[in-house]
Amino acid sequence: MRLLAVAVAALVLAPLTAMAAELPPQLSPGDPFPKIVQQAPTIETIAPGISFGEYAMRTAIGPLIVRVVAVEPRRSDVKVEEVLAHDALASRGETVGSMAKRTGAVAGINGDYFDIGNTYRPTNIVVRGGVMLQMPRNRYALAIARDGMPQIAEFSFMGQIQIGDRTLSLDAVDQSPPDGGTSLLTPAYGTVPPLENVTLVAIQPLGGTPPLTRYRVTSVADNLSSQPAGYYVAIGPSAYSLLNLPATGDVVTASGDLSPIGLDAIATAIGGGPLILHAGQWNDDPNGPNGGEYDKRIPCTGAAIASDGRLFLIEVDGRQPSVSVGLTRREFAALMRALGASEGLAFDGGGSSTIAVRRLGDASSEVVNSPSDRLERAVGNGLFVYSTAPVGPAVRLVAQPGVIRAVSGAVVPFRTAAVDAANHVAAAGAVSATVEPGSLGEFRANSFYARAPGSGRILMRSGPLKGAIQVEVQSAPAGVAIEPPKANVDNGGTLQLSAHAVDARGYTLALPAILPWQAKGGSIDGRGQFRAGSHDAEIAVRVGSVSASTRVTVGSHEVALPFADRARFSTVPRGGSGSLSRDSQCRSCVQLTYSFGSNERAAYAMADLPLPADSIGLSFDVLDDGSASRLRYALRNAINEDVLADATLLDQPGWRHVIVRFSAEGSQAERLLAIYVLPPKGMQLSSGQIVLRNVRAVVAGN
Repeated sequence: MRLLAVAVAALVLAPLTAMAAELPPQLSPGDPFPKIVQQAPTIETIAPGISFGEYAMRTAIGPLIVRVVAVEPRRSDVKVEEVLAHDALASRGETVGSMAKRTGAVAGINGDYFDIGNTYRPTNIVVRGGVMLQMPRNRYALAIARDGMPQIAEFSFMGQIQIGDRTLSLDAVDQSPPDGGTSLLTPAYGTVPPLENVTLVAIQPLGGTPPLTRYRVTSVADNLSSQPAGYYVAIGPSAYSLLNLPATGDVVTASGDLSPIGLDAIATAIGGGPLILHAGQWNDDPNGPNGGEYDKRIPCTGAAIASDGRLFLIEVDGRQPSVSVGLTRREFAALMRALGASEGLAFDGGGSSTIAVRRLGDASSEVVNSPSDRLERAVGNGLFVYSTAPVGPAVRLVAQPGVIRAVSGAVVPFRTAAVDAANHVAAAGAVSATVEPGSLGEFRANSFYARAPGSGRILMRSGPLKGAIQVEVQSAPAGVAIEPPKANVDNGGTLQLSAHAVDARGYTLALPAILPWQAKGGSIDGRGQFRAGSHDAEIAVRVGSVSASTRVTVGSHEVALPFADRARFSTVPRGGSGSLSRDSQCRSCVQLTYSFGSNERAAYAMADLPLPADSIGLSFDVLDDGSASRLRYALRNAINEDVLADATLLDQPGWRHVIVRFSAEGSQAERLLAIYVLPPKGMQLSSGQIVLRNVRAVVAGN
């Protein structure tokens, strides 16, 4: 195998005592990062050598939330390790939150790109505990050396397998033999499916650490039936012609090494790519994955390395205009540079972007971001950080939130905990608390009741343990917004509205449960519960001297779209079988015929139609073929994101009417790009056919 280009972080071996997992108190990324108008950071040390920072920003292009875990990976009490979903290469997927909890991680993020919806297998190199479980591909990866030093490289593997007196190239590990060659399968591969034109030899390790070790042949397995997970040599037709059929008792030796960093030097390695920051500058990596999606602002996950060896695990929420709009890859690289990194690569982003953190005072990690799918997505693997510092006696009291910011009249619940010197949760007795000065409010039932404006502390005590919470009470916020923005509700329906308030620095303020809401059209109570009438409503709320208002549209109507006139056929990958045709007797009808092959993954009726203002959904008739395929739609929204979503499952043969509503939390839909068909999950169909009729936009307002 050819040696791939290498990009290894140039790391200065600074003394560990000089290293600190510090995060900047403010982020100041250069171009092309959006101009930051306001920034509200929260930074805390969560374990020795591990810090967590959350930067809530208001920028020229919308809100952004950046979350970073900074790690000193060379400390003896810090470990960074890849975790596979359910500890298997092929699985049903597992969430980052689940992996963090079951392995006791202090923090973690999602990792490599993977076979979503099928095997969930990561696409690039996998090394765990110094053992290579999966070979690399032509894409950058992050490696953690045995001494903890992080490095980024584009790995290659060259190996061989000796069977009897014949030596062959080892072309793959835990994969089907590529191009008729030879592959070594281990229990991590899982159940071995029937493999045509493959000789499957069952083997058992004789010692050493698989997969690169010596084995003994136990049998020649039936390649045309499924075999249980175990150790096998899979020999394709090209390799089989070079040797005799192995006999029971024959010795098989597998050997090889990684380049440019030898396997003996690596503790863990996780795939990713592209490399977007190299030597402190933007890097245009052709080995991707790349495409138009990555030139747009999306949720991002990645890892970056500073010249002193610090490791940053970074997550940025996106596709949520009222929360965080996401970043392009160039903007993501600028963010990495602002943290002090010189090398950085992207991990899987979009709906996969997730970060879990054990906040100060928590016993275990929790997901702290807002995934763009609204639910945490199951992924193939992740990169996790562990504190091995021993648990000791409690030394102080802490609380979440660590700072209370509220408007007069708010009730703010908080939880307290005792921690040891390493910030592990430790045992403690009952906690008492007093507020200084007393005019700020009072402590009652694990909550702070805010009264007069001012600043001070809540002093906590449990036996000899002490702690304090900073308190800030405002008479009025600097700004108020009503959420959700641009809401729509059916005639006579109900909708829960809320007020979001911030102080002059951009920090969120807790508000009283009851506020003076007003509605012109319909009715609303003091908790923001709105009941619609038959017309649109104007809603207002006042917090202190500051007020906000919004319009709630009531009901909806439909507008016909020239979908049948504009639709054209396409597949992924391009050039697949199928067709799109029209019916001269039905001008609004279009027939989509699809034929999924081994590589064909989707069949599209592409349209790229502008949608009317305030479009909130689609409606259409479909002649369902009962194939159990998935019918989906693709939109482009006001911030130039492509949004893909399910419309219906094709499991009810015959004509039926379908109505879909766009996500209320997404940006305004502006264009309908396509309606398309995907195969059923875990299946490949040979062919199918549906008819779409009367495609219409559902528009807010009667």
